[in-house]
Amino acid sequence: MTLRVEVSAAVLDRAHQRFGATRSVDGRPSEYDFVSGPLAAALFAFKDFDALSYDFTPSVRWYTVVDPIFGPVTFVGALLTGDVVEIVGYEDDPDYWARLDDIPD
Repeated sequence: MTLRVEVSAAVLDRAHQRFGATRSVDGRPSEYDFVSGPLAAALFAFKDFDALSYDFTPSVRWYTVVDPIFGPVTFVGALLTGDVVEIVGYEDDPDYWARLDDIPD
């Protein structure tokens, strides 16, 4: 069953604070890049909520997007009603790409 997916205000606020409204001069991505990239992918994934992984509570599931700009971003979604899922949080590692650069060949 395809579900309706919403994004919590907390997720959007965090993305705005973390990335800002515009790209930086040194090339760091913006909030728009985050919303149109990994968050958009998560919206599609959470439509098929039953196919996603969970630990103990079936009404809370996660999905990890590996984005070429943001690296891996894990989103958490909660089933609110029978047909509505809300993306309630996400975690990313802002130093992911720098850490990969530090790994010797």
